[in-house]
Amino acid sequence: MDVFWYSLVGVLLAGYLALESIDFGVGMLLPFSGDEASRARMRRLVVPLFLANEVWLVACLGLLFGALPVLEGALLQALRLPVLALVCAWLLRDAALWFRQAHPGSGWRRVWDSVLPVSSLVLAAGWGAVLGAMVRGLSTRAGGHPVVDPIDLVHPLPLVCAASAVAACLCQGALFAARGLPADGTAARRAARLNRVASPVVLGLLVLVGGVAAAVVDAPARVAAVAGGAALCVAGSILLARAGRATPALVLGSAPLWALPLLVGVAHGTTVLATRSGAGDLTLGEAVADGESLWLLSVTVLPVLVAVVAVQWWFWRVFARVRPAVAAA
Repeated sequence: MDVFWYSLVGVLLAGYLALESIDFGVGMLLPFSGDEASRARMRRLVVPLFLANEVWLVACLGLLFGALPVLEGALLQALRLPVLALVCAWLLRDAALWFRQAHPGSGWRRVWDSVLPVSSLVLAAGWGAVLGAMVRGLSTRAGGHPVVDPIDLVHPLPLVCAASAVAACLCQGALFAARGLPADGTAARRAARLNRVASPVVLGLLVLVGGVAAAVVDAPARVAAVAGGAALCVAGSILLARAGRATPALVLGSAPLWALPLLVGVAHGTTVLATRSGAGDLTLGEAVADGESLWLLSVTVLPVLVAVVAVQWWFWRVFARVRPAVAAA
């Protein structure tokens, strides 16, 4: 059961990253959308969805606190600076989506139009870099305490993970925009062209992720298999997008994002917080909550998670479908 709870935390984080890849990508593409009308349409694509997508992260953090409380504390201690940067970018991204329309002034709107792509870029790159550093293993300080030093985030593995996350988000955002914007509009054509150009770049970056990760971890075959599987999914997404099947292409195109938590898991197994020296390693047995707490989570949290999935499906069915009148406009 310990592995089940650890895996469920990873699934929730992977779901958040997969869904938010679209929001991050659309946010980064906003400066290239053309005129004010195109920018407004781009924002309207994600405004109904981003809060529902963030529920997955909230659920992940809540389950981490309840099922793996020792790991939650160790992660916040080791990753405090990257976590602070991600939280600030998260708040600014949401503020840009909410506050931009709160005042009619052109200066006010230009500020938030600048905040949205920058904060979206920081979120995409930040998650990639942090999870890439965890795949490699953290540094240790005196006493064996794990920590992410700035030099850890500029190692080739976190850098290529960040680059692949950003490129994949751009592809996802471009495909989603091309799917939801008027087909004969300039913004839709630009988005479709960007998706065609950037998708092969994502494939190349995933090959780099697999190669670099295999060189620095103790389970090279497993991490290479995960990166290779993600690359196959992206290749399938390219073929589906060319065939005009945008929805399944979006599902497969999210692979570089959900592969990041999976890489952490397959690289270290039941060592839920790994260091390169081994001195500050935290195992699953040490991190998991007691049996009574896990039983309580089973009867309270699991039904809620089922409801979250059902509501998420409804949100996407209602708000993310292509409306014939818009697609033909």
